Amino acid sequence: MPNNPSLLSTMKTHILILAFACVTAANAADKLAAISEAWQQSLTAESNSDYPAALEGVLAFKNAGGETYLAAVRAGWLSYLNKDYAKAVQYYTTAAKQEPRAITPHLGLMNVYLAQTQPEDALRAAREVLKIDQFHRPTLLTAGEILFNHQDYRKAEVYFERAYKLMPEDPLGMSWFGWSLINQGQARIAAPLFEKLMQINPDGYLVQDGFAITRSGPPGPPPVQR
Repeated sequence: MPNNPSLLSTMKTHILILAFACVTAANAADKLAAISEAWQQSLTAESNSDYPAALEGVLAFKNAGGETYLAAVRAGWLSYLNKDYAKAVQYYTTAAKQEPRAITPHLGLMNVYLAQTQPEDALRAAREVLKIDQFHRPTLLTAGEILFNHQDYRKAEVYFERAYKLMPEDPLGMSWFGWSLINQGQARIAAPLFEKLMQINPDGYLVQDGFAITRSGPPGPPPVQR
């Protein structure tokens, strides 16, 4: 043991700092363990379709000091599953404000509005998604379908064409794009799309109808929303 008083004092100070750091780290680890346990409890409850209990778990996660965006976006999802749409909107809106570049809250809002048959609100949410990611294909199809069902075929075509070009092999995007053209009186332009559909999905929904129209000229009835 050194006899230098100054050195002894320094060593004692370092030991105290180390001890304090160890206690602080232990407390932080305990806190993180409690937060993680609440999250896992929420996941377990969701897997059992007990959405109220899952929501309680995620709120416990937040109250224990869990990350606020994670809590908000998950609470929105669980409220949606529980068909508590007002709370879902509230939580997803909060999440969108916390992470302005995240698409998940806007996707959540879009699904909530679709579940409530509020197409205008769903379209607004879809456009927020596309501001962040203009090539988010499922949202392109959803936005196009909403516009198509409002007979705004030109705007619907913009979304459907983009979705089609992202996945030219997908029959769904191919069909929607083709029908948006047919309903603008552009059956001849839609003809190659329905030729491809007849090759890969001849028994698909209204495929043969679209093919016949592109051969005869006049537009037919639009597909019924499914």
